[in-house]
Amino acid sequence: NNENQTKVSNSAFVPNMSLD
Repeated sequence: NNENQTKVSNSAFVPNMSLD
């Protein structure tokens, strides 16, 4: 369960950095 949450956060962070 914890691992799954980390993957979601990572996915949201990748696009956020690209936008910057």
